[in-house]
Amino acid sequence: MRVARSRVPPGSIEAYSEPFARRFMRFLDRVADKLDVEVVGIENLPPGRALLVTNHAFGFDAALLMARIEAATGRRVWVLGEHAWWVIPGLRRLAAAVGTVDGTQENADRLLSADELVLVMPGGLREALKPRELRYRLLWGNRYGFVRAALRNRAPIVPIASLGPEEIFDLVGNPWKRSRRLHLPFPLPRPAHLLPIPRRAPIRYVIGEPIPVDRCGDVDEETAVRRLRREVEGALHEVFEERLASRAGFPIAAPPPSETSPS
Repeated sequence: MRVARSRVPPGSIEAYSEPFARRFMRFLDRVADKLDVEVVGIENLPPGRALLVTNHAFGFDAALLMARIEAATGRRVWVLGEHAWWVIPGLRRLAAAVGTVDGTQENADRLLSADELVLVMPGGLREALKPRELRYRLLWGNRYGFVRAALRNRAPIVPIASLGPEEIFDLVGNPWKRSRRLHLPFPLPRPAHLLPIPRRAPIRYVIGEPIPVDRCGDVDEETAVRRLRREVEGALHEVFEERLASRAGFPIAAPPPSETSPS
């Protein structure tokens, strides 16, 4: 597959190439079939605009989710990408052609106002490169822009828990501290072993119920913004706890007390 060269600035919505994107998503959907990628709760996607919020893993995990949603619904999914992507020429052209745009408020507003599905990973590169000790921890820091975008455009927020991609690579240490020591302009992840050998892990995306924002307050109300973000985080952590406990054969809730009392 070749992406046609364009004078449109990379990261802009105009850099999207629908014919190429459709072919690329069909290819990724076949890859997802081979990997047994499962999507649960596709019926929770609203018919109009929505901001899809998920945890971030090894970098390209979102592409499989995009392909699965498009195959099931026929709707394209746009991604608000990390600003750092746009400094890598070949990668930025491919990403832009398939629906990844620079994660600016202007792009978010333009897509949501057009009733599109927009995917955001608030943890960005920091969350994707975290060490294995922090698996399934949301590292969103002070990022509230996605919440404000949802409030500003009255777009429901759909939490999507990504399970499996965070286990594909074993990363250790702090990639930013390592890059500063080596005077590199980009974070340098380090695998736990000599080579970054991927592990086969079952991949499942769990799409939660939409969180309406109509009654959450105004975009300028800091309390409303923080409260809504906590609700999104809570919805994701609830799925993490349930699925990981189930995988370990451990009850998520305490067993009911015995009806028999000691004599």
